Amino acid sequence: MTLFHRTTQGIALTADGERYYEILRKVAADLHDVEQCLGPRGAKLRGTLTVGMSSSLGQYCVMPRIMRFLARYPDIELVFKPIVTIREIDEKSLDLAVLVGWPPERDLVVRTLAQTQFMVCAPPQYWAREGIPQEPEALRGHHCLILRSSGGTLLDRWTFEKNGERRTIDVKTRLFSDDRTWLAEAACVGAGVIRMIDFNLIQYLSSGQLVPVLTDWKALESPMIFAAYPPSQRRSKLVRAFLDFLLEAFAELDGERTPLSGSAMPRVPKPDWFGRTHGRHSAYVARRRKYAA
Repeated sequence: MTLFHRTTQGIALTADGERYYEILRKVAADLHDVEQCLGPRGAKLRGTLTVGMSSSLGQYCVMPRIMRFLARYPDIELVFKPIVTIREIDEKSLDLAVLVGWPPERDLVVRTLAQTQFMVCAPPQYWAREGIPQEPEALRGHHCLILRSSGGTLLDRWTFEKNGERRTIDVKTRLFSDDRTWLAEAACVGAGVIRMIDFNLIQYLSSGQLVPVLTDWKALESPMIFAAYPPSQRRSKLVRAFLDFLLEAFAELDGERTPLSGSAMPRVPKPDWFGRTHGRHSAYVARRRKYAA
């Protein structure tokens, strides 16, 4: 096994070397956990915790509150890595992952942090120019900014419900992205209409940069925010400490969003399309209808 190789800049780790380093780091973290379990009560937590997180959750939900955790646990070293899917727990040697979506059916410990709610928004100048939709069908006349789910689906099919009546609209777009923050910023300059989870929109709504519409309709199929970690981390006091911090942070965020988005949302089951298709959601539905005919 070769751990190092020479470069024009000096010596660098090989791929084997990087894997070896990650294994040693995790061994060291496990030894810290053993010390914490065997040490006296009240002993300070210490060690390194590697957390994977979607970029939007980091920006809007976790990093604005991270100083609280750092002050509470001055001897814990945090390593944050941006991730998109739960598969990266293994690929990036994570102790804990925080994601938007629905937990996969695999051997992980999962803790729900919050149930999100979709909101349909655009800036005031956009609504003044294009008109405010009064019914979901009016969205067909607008340019919409489309997010790709972590399962690889372009979410161009929006479903709404009011008083037991359900309506589904296939919206048109010229702009897709995997990144929620980019779409929110594009919406703020008038590029189009977004449908996004409320936790990513709190600052935009409270500042008036974005204005929600169709608030009397419930936008369906909103994902949950969850934390997941391998069963081997069940006894980790570092994971437990950070999970407690996350639960506290999202409880606060839940209180902040209530005036903006109404009553709390019930748990939303995983849609049948999630993780089953790549490409446009509307095309997936059309294919299913064709094969069923």
